[in-house]
Amino acid sequence: MNPKISEIPVESVTAISVRRLALESFRNYSRLELELGPGLNVLYGRNAQGKTNALEAIYLLSTTRLLRGSRDVEAVRQGASRASVEASLAPFDSTLSLTLEAGKRKLAQLNGMKLPRAADLIGRLPSICVSALDMEIVRGSPEDRRLFMDLELSQLSPSYLNHLTHYKRSLEQRNALLRRAQDERVREDEFAVWEEPMSEHGAAIRSMRMKLISELSPLAAEHQAFLASEESLSVAYEAKDEGVDASAIGQLLAQHRDREIARGSSNIGPHRDDLAIVVEGRDVRYFGSQGQQRTAVLALKLAAHHRQRKISGSAPLLLLDDILSDLDEGRRRRLVEWILTEARQAILTCTEPEVAGPELLSRALLFEVISGTVTPRD
Repeated sequence: MNPKISEIPVESVTAISVRRLALESFRNYSRLELELGPGLNVLYGRNAQGKTNALEAIYLLSTTRLLRGSRDVEAVRQGASRASVEASLAPFDSTLSLTLEAGKRKLAQLNGMKLPRAADLIGRLPSICVSALDMEIVRGSPEDRRLFMDLELSQLSPSYLNHLTHYKRSLEQRNALLRRAQDERVREDEFAVWEEPMSEHGAAIRSMRMKLISELSPLAAEHQAFLASEESLSVAYEAKDEGVDASAIGQLLAQHRDREIARGSSNIGPHRDDLAIVVEGRDVRYFGSQGQQRTAVLALKLAAHHRQRKISGSAPLLLLDDILSDLDEGRRRRLVEWILTEARQAILTCTEPEVAGPELLSRALLFEVISGTVTPRD
């Protein structure tokens, strides 16, 4: 393993792990009680049996987001009125739960006590998840890359989540004013009510994102070189305007207001920013091979895992959804080496356990998934 990447011995950090996972009417699971090991766990089985659904349930508790689909009701088992997901965590002996029900907000609980918002769960079960959907980080829209940064920052910084929540509300209200101003006169002080918090929180968001990328970029470059035989990778934050602080953003919002009234939406602020991801000197979105794109996503996610360990002193849970089979033999072997060296608790899904290799399998708990039933195997 690259010694630069391994500068923090994994034995020296703690880890929050999932000891027990309980599902009810979630996706294709009528009911599930699953005891997981504190180390490596492999869920295997044919496609469409429920492997990803079990992993998604853990991801939901970690981020309050579903891996697939934007509507919570999509995760409720057909014929049921609601779904629940619960996890018992070690070493603090705490329990997190979320209930999804059509037409209602998510109900989040900590140790049986209702939380004010589902977002209050974020950061209690830090995780890094890699799935085929993460290819959108390099292939997709700027929104996909902003989401990657927002999720990474929110898990370690409640203040970032607070800035993001207030910024989005101010942005929505300002956009509503812009659209209203297309038909009637809107006073300047009405805009100021929302432009001031938009400037304040927008500047904080942009600053924290830029710091994140400055920390992730060299780590991602090391992981890319390790996974892909010294292939180069660089990641840079791209602010789409010159608003470096709250005052500058506020001035730009006022300056461009007439133009944005015509558009009916705000074009100034961090909600328009992007990332430049470059492999071997070329924009990986347009010129990267499929292998380079997959490796760039992996390098970013493993760099995020390393950063969380370094900042919090605790290794985040690693969730890998059927990605080993998508890698060539060399990259798969190096990823497995990384998992064995750097991860604490990890949950991997695959169609055939053999794809993980004998060394990983010898240290993992195996679970076969068939039609929403999970069975431990030797």
